Amino acid sequence: MDQIRKWTFYLIILVAGFAMGIGTVGLFPQMWLKYGINGLLVHIAFLAVLTYLAILEAENVMKSGYYFTELYTKISQKPGMILAILTVNVIFLSYYTANTALSILVPVLGTGTVARLVAKLVMIILVGLIITRAKDKTFAIMAIGALILVFLVPLLTLLFKTQIASNAEYLNLAWNMLVAKKAISAEMIRAAADRALYGVGLGFGFYIMLGSFMNERFNARLIIGTGVFLQLILGILSTFAVIYAVTPSDPDLFIKYAGGGEEAAIELMGSFPKILSNHSFLLAVMGLTIFMAGLTSLLPTAEVGVQIIESTFRMGRSRAALYLLAAVAVVGVFDSPPSIADVLLKGVTTSLAVTAIFEAYPLISGTKKPKTAQLAVIGTAVLLFVLGFITQSYYDAKLGGAYYISIVLAIFVAALGFLGEGLLPGS
Repeated sequence: MDQIRKWTFYLIILVAGFAMGIGTVGLFPQMWLKYGINGLLVHIAFLAVLTYLAILEAENVMKSGYYFTELYTKISQKPGMILAILTVNVIFLSYYTANTALSILVPVLGTGTVARLVAKLVMIILVGLIITRAKDKTFAIMAIGALILVFLVPLLTLLFKTQIASNAEYLNLAWNMLVAKKAISAEMIRAAADRALYGVGLGFGFYIMLGSFMNERFNARLIIGTGVFLQLILGILSTFAVIYAVTPSDPDLFIKYAGGGEEAAIELMGSFPKILSNHSFLLAVMGLTIFMAGLTSLLPTAEVGVQIIESTFRMGRSRAALYLLAAVAVVGVFDSPPSIADVLLKGVTTSLAVTAIFEAYPLISGTKKPKTAQLAVIGTAVLLFVLGFITQSYYDAKLGGAYYISIVLAIFVAALGFLGEGLLPGS
């Protein structure tokens, strides 16, 4: 029983670390500042629905007695869906390996194309070493990394609050932005739902993999529910950390960040070496926090990819890891230019609405049908994903130019899920 308690704690922290990611540090505060208290409440509502869906997915795998890839190859008869999830994971890894490594290497490398390529190759090697060398200790290493992150975020907030002189005028402005009751709009709903999808981490196959790891002695509701709630608390603390760090030294940048999009968030993160130039220790803690936030998302995502390749294509773990990370590196060469990286990131965001549906598919196509209340949650979530796909595609189309590639990528992922079974061995 002590082992169950220990691993329950590990898995709660692991879920929190996976769900957090760099987006919780940089994009969640932006969403809250931009849309006020109503944006936060809409986000929490979406977070609750998607968290329950994640719980149902993990429980479904636990109770089925099948490995998570077998739900698609043997039960649902849609093995192409697991290939679609793998595809999104590869593209996600190619983008976030660069961002994660640059959180500590940007003073040396900068943020240009060559810097992004070098940073992601360094991160790919690090992830590969952990995935292949840790073996049965991989989950424990992930959990320890997430535990460090859970400790760092409150510490960072406290340090910014106590070590940097405050600016009462802009602190008051920031507080008013957080509690502002802005009218609920389609754009607010899109942004809140997008953050919730990333905040839970659906669409990457993590929760169905987690269900394969657990047995009936584990409480999936406790593990996933507590982990996502902890991620929300860390997001709130990150918001105050950003406010305390930026408003005193560069209020104009803070205003631009609060009203901007992903580009403004990236600009803010790249400005921290300048903002904290007189606080080298705080800059180091900030860089380490962002690095750990990235690492604790990268490792579980890579683990899902390795297990999909290992199981689906029937090969050893080391070879599967080599193929996965080689694919990530190849994609990484093409998306190293910042403009192309942003295109593929938006493609991943749009595609997640599709792969989140693929994750939920075994719930309704398995031998045991969900209860009425569960079916209502599944239906609500799927409707949300469909609407999210449409609105995100519309958003990509409005950007025009190269961003049409984002829509094409999402359509390709959808087609792969429904028509890709012929690509698998033994189909």
